[in-house]
Amino acid sequence: MPAIRLGHALVDRVEEHFLPVSLHALTNDESLISRRVAPLPDGFFDPDSKNFRFSNHSWLLRVDGLTVLIDPCTGNGRTGRGPYFDGLNLPYLERLAAIGVTPDDVDIVFCTHLHHDHCGWNTRQDGREWVPTFLRAAYLFVDDEYRRWDTASTAMHPNEFNPNVFDECVRPVVEAGLAKIVPIPHTISPSLTIEPAPGHTVGHAMLRLVSGGVRAYFTGDAFHHPVQLTRPELHLPGCDDLATAIATRRALVRRALDETAFLFPAHFPEPHYGRLAVEVGAPTGDEVYFEPGGAPAG
Repeated sequence: MPAIRLGHALVDRVEEHFLPVSLHALTNDESLISRRVAPLPDGFFDPDSKNFRFSNHSWLLRVDGLTVLIDPCTGNGRTGRGPYFDGLNLPYLERLAAIGVTPDDVDIVFCTHLHHDHCGWNTRQDGREWVPTFLRAAYLFVDDEYRRWDTASTAMHPNEFNPNVFDECVRPVVEAGLAKIVPIPHTISPSLTIEPAPGHTVGHAMLRLVSGGVRAYFTGDAFHHPVQLTRPELHLPGCDDLATAIATRRALVRRALDETAFLFPAHFPEPHYGRLAVEVGAPTGDEVYFEPGGAPAG
């Protein structure tokens, strides 16, 4: 994906990898699929396999003199993450370099939440130890999310697909003095604010960009597929609080429409981002749908 321009901000995507996920894990409504999914680019639905391409990527945002890395994926050499994620050996840092950014160029690392596929490259393996990857960056962790996963806490931390993640991907950053635990909302710069988007996890958050009259939201796992923009009640397994996750999706849909804002989720296939529109008088009444892409090249 070439860089795109949002007001005074430049946005790049850093790919880790893709995996197939069944759209039927979200919905079996063939009429809905025909109306709102089939017209989308190929990666959003394969009519033969019924799968979509679940993209794992980071967003790299340059604005206000800052280089901000959002959701640094799973990382290489991990175990306990499950199929498609264990034992990766992928050129993520080389892909970062290909867009002109070295680890030392990154000023801010922001994880929308602390599932393994959103914080893995926080650290890298050095011998038998996990050490911070971005040694000049401030790593921003939302306070509620940090507490939810902190293994030093006496609270229960149930999540069978996220073992060892805090100790491998967060604690080394804290011990290196690079972490900043923040309440939200939290202003990073004149253009950037971290805002709450809870439900998928207790402290799940998003990054809001307002620059040169353009608005965009980097939404992490608030949405996994555009069909959830039309039907926010649809979901994949794994939410801390499903009712809150649905309410968050509904609120984000309203905001994106009201603001004509771009959405930059963490897992949409190519072109990976877009805006919302409404079809008036659709078969089920006025219906929100996804318009992929739409921003100018950087």
